[in-house]
Amino acid sequence: MKKLLVILGFISSILAVVLSVTPLFKLSLFPVVVAFLCGLGLVFLAKKNQFKTKAIQYVFLLAIISLSFTIYKSVFQKAEVGNTEELEQLDETSEEEAIKELEDIEIDG
Repeated sequence: MKKLLVILGFISSILAVVLSVTPLFKLSLFPVVVAFLCGLGLVFLAKKNQFKTKAIQYVFLLAIISLSFTIYKSVFQKAEVGNTEELEQLDETSEEEAIKELEDIEIDG
């Protein structure tokens, strides 16, 4: 049980750290929760069976780091909307070019 929780805790906390520094940072909350639950389970097992807690500390440390990155990016990153007029104009010009190309094609039937 201990090895399973340690491995699951490390995998989920490393996945959370990787996701927290990517644009998909909001998805890192799920692995953080799993890492914290594995860490809590390891704490209870450590109190019961008296084994070393170094792995537990690393799992909690990585989970806290990824949680702090996620909170930081959620607070300070603002969603920017581009200039929609330019996008609409570009869409219209590409549509006109496509119509001209279709008119130039001769279909022999």
